[in-house]
Amino acid sequence: MAPRPVLFSCAVEDTWSNPAGQFAMLQAASKVYQFLGVEGLQATQMPEPGKPIKSRIGFFYRNGKHSTIAEDWHAFLEFADQQLKAPASVQYRER
Repeated sequence: MAPRPVLFSCAVEDTWSNPAGQFAMLQAASKVYQFLGVEGLQATQMPEPGKPIKSRIGFFYRNGKHSTIAEDWHAFLEFADQQLKAPASVQYRER
């Protein structure tokens, strides 16, 4: 996966997804990203619910149970825009 952007998401009451374990795994993976010369996880502690970590390794933690809701989709799309959008200096020509 490294050094590609990745976003993990989970919810406070989603114990099956093991939010603390997910965060610990992302911290460990961060070392590989840094070794490859890109930004890793930009946090040392789990964020408060609803406050996403917006680095190349992203983490979105929200209140609620195991499900995919509008709040998740907003986080996914915002992460994709941040990480995958072409730089403003890149211009495309029409065919």
